[in-house]
Amino acid sequence: MPKSCKIVGLLCFFALFLLCACASNKAGIASPELPPRHWLDEAPGVPVENKSKLEAAVPNLYNPEKKFDFEDCVFLTIQQSPTLVNSAVEIEIKRLAVTDAVWKYLPEPRMTLTVSNNITRYNMGEKNTPGDYGRTKLRAGFYAPFPNPVATHFERKAQQIMVNLAISTHRKAVGETILNIAKAYVRLKAQREILTAEKALVPLVKDLITYWKQVEAIDGRQGVSLDMARQEQREVELTVEKTNMQEIMDRTKLKVLAGVEPQQRLNVDTDNADEILAGFDGKNLRWEDRWPATEDDLLLRSQIKLSDYNIMLAWAQYVPAMNMWVNNSPPEGQSNPPNGAEDTFLHLSFDFPLIDWGRRYRGVQTARMQKAQAFHDLARKRTEYSNKWLEAEQKASLAQTELKLSQTRYDTAEMKYKEAKISFEEGTIEYPDLYEMESQMLEARIDLIQAELEYKLAQLDWMYVANVLQERFLGLPAKE
Repeated sequence: MPKSCKIVGLLCFFALFLLCACASNKAGIASPELPPRHWLDEAPGVPVENKSKLEAAVPNLYNPEKKFDFEDCVFLTIQQSPTLVNSAVEIEIKRLAVTDAVWKYLPEPRMTLTVSNNITRYNMGEKNTPGDYGRTKLRAGFYAPFPNPVATHFERKAQQIMVNLAISTHRKAVGETILNIAKAYVRLKAQREILTAEKALVPLVKDLITYWKQVEAIDGRQGVSLDMARQEQREVELTVEKTNMQEIMDRTKLKVLAGVEPQQRLNVDTDNADEILAGFDGKNLRWEDRWPATEDDLLLRSQIKLSDYNIMLAWAQYVPAMNMWVNNSPPEGQSNPPNGAEDTFLHLSFDFPLIDWGRRYRGVQTARMQKAQAFHDLARKRTEYSNKWLEAEQKASLAQTELKLSQTRYDTAEMKYKEAKISFEEGTIEYPDLYEMESQMLEARIDLIQAELEYKLAQLDWMYVANVLQERFLGLPAKE
């Protein structure tokens, strides 16, 4: 079979191979849905039993009878929140990088095609000139650069660490989202209680207006007391309207956080909002014991391990590069005779510099210094965590003191109201005096609700710092 036919057949085979590769099944697979709908299954350290709750949150989203309690809203947010898309996509990107690193263990065969012809033909009439002198020649060759085995091994391990870092980063984002949802539920419940207390002032002001109308009808004079009562009624109505608008805004923020359109109805059940803090007592916990349960500790320890791999990657640069060639280029001393057939040769080449001017050594030293930085970051973050713990503890203690003070003021206002009510029934005081005591009691009640809200928010912050709130849904962090 002529050599040209062989080359043409080889080219046809190569083209057929390319067409088959382009038409493979992998090319037709649709892109995965992002974020992954069930990323909890693959994330290390996440309780598998939460999968059923995750699946149950979304199908009932459009059910008008569905009431979303705190847990339902958390799993709904994990399922479709737009704020978690970036970190979820990053997990998929890092997993693809791991697969890419694994395939680097194998050499990448390549094919070269060379088309040659004479530009000048000075030897056309010379003796012993080959019969194909002056004709176009087509040469095919093959070569495969071998990857650095040491670098490939540690790159794969480094990419696996990067996957774990991406998962931990995503879990941190989820934990922060859980905290925001918990605060939203606590605020919504407090808003409803405040709204109830403010609405209780409306009939009292109306009774006050009726009283002053009767007084003026008897006295036959126009006084400022009636105008002041009407002005106070307007103020109470505006306050109720403001609280209503604040509740709508808080509910809209919760919808946006959960990935629900603001126009869509989200029936939130805040009756169990107090159960979020059930069983939590930060004073019985120590920050030294909770620090290993945080994602930051895992992230920083993984950074140290990643630095070890980066050091080995720097050392791997000392390994020489190796290439394998298959072509018709003869080495010295094995030239083809003028009228002979061309031989095919196998070439192995090793490429390494004799002097690199310290570049590889500087790379190793840089990687070592980066590991030292990772150690210092771990110590610094641990200190920052202890400071955050102390700040959260002090904030909770201050809020608790404010709550006790508000409770005392409310008790005092309630006692004054009861005394004024008895005096009013005995006829010793007028209705405006009773109204003043009752309105002060309701205002003290509103202050008490707000103080309770601040105390719960401070407890939630402390609970988040201790990783207790996230642990309920995500479990403990994985070990590197």
